[in-house]
Formats: sequence, C-alpha cells, structure tokens
Amino acid sequence: MTEQHKTGTAAERKLRRRQLRWLQRITAAGILAGVAAGAWAFDPSTAPVGLHGLFPAELPAVLNADAFASLDGNWATWSSETAAEVTDFYKFEGDIAAQRGKIETIKKRLKTVEKALADKRYAAIANTLASLHGPLARRVTLAEAMLDTLEMNPATIRGERIKAKAAAVTSALAALETDLSGLSGGKAWLPYVKSEELKAALAAGPEGDAVTAAATVTKAKLAKRATLTDEAQKSFLSRPAFVNLETAVDAHLTAVASKADQTNPAGLRESFAKLTAAIDSFEVNSTAADAIAVRAALGAIQQAAADGGDRIAAVINDHYLNDNLRFIASEAFVGKLIGDSRVEQGQVHDYILGANVGGWQTTQTTVSADLKPAKNAIRFDLVLSGNVQSNTAGATDQATIYTSGNHTFRATKEIVFDGAKFSTGPAAIGVNANNTTTGATTRLSGLPIFGRVAQRIAIQEAGNRRPQSEAIARSRISDKVLPRFNSEVDKEFGNAGTRIESELNAGLKSAGIYPDRQKFESTDSHLSISSRLTGENELAGSVPESMLVADVDGAKLVMHDSIINNTIDRIDFSGKTMSEEELRHHVEGFLSKALAREFKFRAPAEVAPKAEAEQDEEDRVPAKIAFAKEDPMRILFRNGELVLVIRAGLEREGKDPIPTQEITVPLKISANGQDIQVVRGDLQIVGIDGDLSGVQRKVIINKMSAALPDRTTSAKIKLPGSATRNVDAVVTSIQIINGWIAVNLK
Repeated sequence: MTEQHKTGTAAERKLRRRQLRWLQRITAAGILAGVAAGAWAFDPSTAPVGLHGLFPAELPAVLNADAFASLDGNWATWSSETAAEVTDFYKFEGDIAAQRGKIETIKKRLKTVEKALADKRYAAIANTLASLHGPLARRVTLAEAMLDTLEMNPATIRGERIKAKAAAVTSALAALETDLSGLSGGKAWLPYVKSEELKAALAAGPEGDAVTAAATVTKAKLAKRATLTDEAQKSFLSRPAFVNLETAVDAHLTAVASKADQTNPAGLRESFAKLTAAIDSFEVNSTAADAIAVRAALGAIQQAAADGGDRIAAVINDHYLNDNLRFIASEAFVGKLIGDSRVEQGQVHDYILGANVGGWQTTQTTVSADLKPAKNAIRFDLVLSGNVQSNTAGATDQATIYTSGNHTFRATKEIVFDGAKFSTGPAAIGVNANNTTTGATTRLSGLPIFGRVAQRIAIQEAGNRRPQSEAIARSRISDKVLPRFNSEVDKEFGNAGTRIESELNAGLKSAGIYPDRQKFESTDSHLSISSRLTGENELAGSVPESMLVADVDGAKLVMHDSIINNTIDRIDFSGKTMSEEELRHHVEGFLSKALAREFKFRAPAEVAPKAEAEQDEEDRVPAKIAFAKEDPMRILFRNGELVLVIRAGLEREGKDPIPTQEITVPLKISANGQDIQVVRGDLQIVGIDGDLSGVQRKVIINKMSAALPDRTTSAKIKLPGSATRNVDAVVTSIQIINGWIAVNLK
C-alpha cells in the first residue's frame, strides 16, 4: 500500500483554519447573543427575525456544493438545484413566513431522497443520497422546531402540555392494565396504585385539585417500591409498565405545577446559537466538549422556552439522544439460533387393545421459532415438530398383527422475554396418527385355505380397531412428549434468564456500560432489540437511515459511533501513559469486568528477525503512549469509512518525547461473503501540543502502520446457539453511513 503521508505543514494549516473558523463562529454567536440581550432588547425594530443569526454562517461541509456535486448523471440538475436551495436556506433571510417557506421547499427535496432510498433502482447511489439526507433532515427539523418555539404563546403552550401529559398518564394506565391482565393475579395490583381513582379524575379534566390529588397518591404508591423488603414485590413493581406510569405521572405533576411565564427571547436566541454551533462541531469531531455544550444549551433552552423546551428536546432526543445499538433478526435467523434437531430410537413394549405390542420406533424432532407480535417484549412460540415411525407386532392368543406407524406431531410453548427474564406458558400439542396393517399371522397360518381366510379376518379386525389404535397412539405420544417438552423448555429458559443477569447484565453494570434504555419488540416476522448507552453529559444515536434497518432476511447489528465512543470513555485512556503491553492489560481488565469472565487478547506475534533488522534505530527505542486528557481516542463512522482518531504522544527512553498529536486513520471495511477486508487509508498527523521533526513523524507513521496493517479475515463467525451448540453465520455486507455501521449476517 502506498502511503501518502502529509508533511504536516499543509495539514496543520488546514486544521488551524478550521479551528479558527469554529472559534470565529462561536465567538460570533456569543457576540450576537450579547447584542440580543442588550441593544435588541430595547430596539425591537432592529431585532433579528426568526432563524437569522442562530445557525453558523458557514454551511457544514457535508451539505456544501461539493457534497451535492457527487450526485451526477441523471441527478446532476436536481443536486445543483438542491445545493442552491440549501445555500439560500442557510442565509435565513426574510420574515418568519418566508423562512418557513424555505423549510417546506427543503422538506420536499428530502421527500424525493426518501423515495429514492426506498427504490432499489437507485441502490448504486443510495449511500450518497443517505449521506446527504441525514445531516440535512436533522438541521431542517431543528430549524422548524426553533421557529415553533420562538412563536409560542406561553399560556396556550402550558394548557397543551398539561393535556398531552394527562393523555400520557391515561395511556400508561391502559398499558399497565394490559400488561397485568396477562399475568395470574396481576390485576390485583391495580387497586394498589389507585388506577381507577386516577382514571376517574383524569376523565373529568386534565388538571385540577382532584387530578393533582389522585396523581400524587399514585406517585407515592409507586415510590414505595424502593422501601419494600420483599424482593419479589420490588421486582414486580419495577416492571416497565409500572415505571412508565410513574414517569408519566411525574411529568404530568410537573406540567401542572408550571406557570405560564413569559419567555426570555434574548436568552432563548443565545441558547439556540450555542446549540447549533455545538451540534455542527459534534457532527464533525464527536468530542466530549461538544456533547457537553449540546446538553448545556438544551438545559438553558428548557429554562427559557414557553414549553419547557419540549419541542427542541424532542428533536434532540430523536437525532442526538436516540438509541445507539439495534439488533434485528428474521424469524428464520432466530430459529437458526435456538433451533435443534434430534433422532431417537428405541424398543416398543406396550399392551394395547388386549395385545402385547413390541417392536422398534424412530422419533425425529426439530425445534423452531414462530414469532408473535408484542410491543414491549419478544414473544414467540417454541415449536417442536416431530415424526414417529414404528414397526410393531401385536400378539394375542388368536393372532399377531404387524403394523407400520407414521405419526406426526406439533407441540408449541409460548416464550416471552421482557429484557430481564423469560416467562413460559403451558405447552400444547396436536398429533396426527396413521397406522397401517402390513400383515398378520394366526394359529391357522400355513394351512392353504383356512390360513388365508383366518389372515383376512385378522387383518379386517385390525382395520376395524384402527381408529381406536390411532387414538391410543395420539394419547401415548402426547403423554410422552408434553411433560418432557414442558420441563426441558422451562429449565432451559429459566437458566437462560439467570445467565443473562449473572453473566451479561452484571458485568455490563459493573463496567458502567449497561444501557440506560432498552426496548424489545417482535412482529410475526422479525424481532428487534434497541438500546442506548449514554451518560448525563454524553450524546447518543440519531435516526438511522431506513436502508440500514430494512429488508432484513437474516440479522443486522446496527451501531452508532456514540456507543463505541461512550464505551471508550469508560475504559478511560485519558491522560494515561502506557506501554503496548500495559495498554493491552488495561483493555483486557475492562473487558473481563464487562464480560464477567476473564478476557485475554491473543498473544502478540513476535517480530521476525529480518523485520527487526530492517527497523530504524528510532523504531527500536522503547516507547510508551501518552494519551491526551481530552478525547484520547474516537471512532467516527463517516463517508463509508471507520475513522480512528487518536490524540496522543510518545515517551521514549533516552529520547525527547514526541508531543501530543492528532492522528487520523481512515479504515475501509468491506465484506464479500467470504472475507472481511480492512484497508488503511492515508494517515494524517496534526500537532496539538507541538510540531514534529521529520524523524519523529516517521516514528509515528511506522508505529501506526505496524499496528494497523491491511488485513483480511474470514467472514464466517460462530454464534452461541441453544444449550452448548454453536451456530455458523457469515457476515454478508458492512454499511457505514451517517455515524452508523450496519453488519449484515446470514
């Protein structure tokens, strides 16, 4: 691979220009906000209108003319027109009506992109379309929400908020009733939370003394969960339906307690400017400082806006605090994971209809899954399909009847997983029995005439008794299969729930990477799991492009770069100085904690003598990595590449330390069904704490090149299946779009 490393001067100048632009934008936003708080407050005629001055003056690079120019051919005219409209939109000229008109124009353009993304004829340009759609949709949605917030009437908004929060409580009560109705004795808990009293109060109106009193009682009842000593009761009251009701009641009481205060227009505009500047910066760099700035600006908006910041918060929640991990699997793939097949053979010894029956039978069984719709859980029937083939002889004093049996059965047992534990229902079975008489012998067998007559009579009598014999066969199969099926499934899934808590959840919690939000859902064809890992001062996922979560005929693991970066922050490289071995042990320790078992990387391969001889003297100097205190490592999913950004220097024995640098390593990852290929792009090295000499730059280049070579690995992987069985799967493709990576499995 040819390395075209930057000399540093041009790259540094480029970065410094970029940093200067961002500084100018933030400074300008601050100046504008200060003027808004001063002169504009006293001279309404000069106050800015609508969105003017609230977004950075310069278009984000992902939406400039060059970005749209990548769409050529049949899309060339559309892309140039859209680029011009986006540029005009970012001027924010005219009154609010004019600005809303421009927003509608852009939304129409977005609709065109969405239609194209859903059309397989445009698959060749889908990635390019998606890379434009995501950033533009986020900003247009935010711009519209900002205009809506600026035009709000405080009194009207307060009333609407209270109505919405009351409706949410009513919905949460209905969901709780539905959840409890499916549990034995579940409805007995409804009087405990005073559900009927609260429903009756809400039916009379969304606010008032009666509603407040009833909601306060329900809140107090739910809050008692924390003081319960009975762990079973505490766990039961921690079900999502109870927690959702508690959240809804809290939100309603907060809304009722709020006042229709006048907003602070100048303070609101200042916070809007800070929010948009921080968002633009975060989308480029994903730094902790940017995430904190977004959160701080949102907090200020919630203090200044008439609706408590609800309109803006909804946009931030969708596009910057959304789930950052999703797993989607088809019914066939689920069946592959939990499926099993068995063949069992054995002798038959029975007494049926006055005959001693003996012989052999072979039973073949397969296990599969039949997904069922569920909104807050994964629900499916575990299906046991079987075929019993037998060859028996039934002997009485008068005759021996030879019978071939070919029986099929289908047993089902409902399984529900709510994210914490598995619940199982009783099993049911249906049996289709089919006996065929293949021959008979009697005491007269061997006699020319009477033997044949006696044989026909015996076979006829066996035929007359066939309905009875098949009914007995159905009963025998049911009696044998159902108890075993029930007990084995109850044991297996009971153990699975325990293992999830002790082997997975406990480790994730101790390492600080347990999701703060999870959702489990199933339809009749797919299951989906989504979760979010984020902290108080962190951001999370966006709305993934539809192409990343659609058309799943196997399984998809979809990750936003925020989940990786938030995890990296918990591994804690900040300000640490470590050798390669110490770094490896540091990560191993974290992963061992997270996985609740010892984790070890493969031992690093030793340097071959020839390769060592070819190393420069500088390369052989022992060195330690000195990570920066701020954002020492970041992973960015951008433009079809995984971009690794390391901010670190090197401390070397007997040599001057190499100051902290920002090292950017683009990695192109692709899968073709057989192999996964990782190809490193050109390294970019930009000084943070100081410039590099030519020798120092070469040292970093050599070390990074050795640590991150091009590589090819098998696309085939092993997944844990039912019991101790591993399941073969293959990575068929990898997509990287708009901060997301989607790994497709079959």
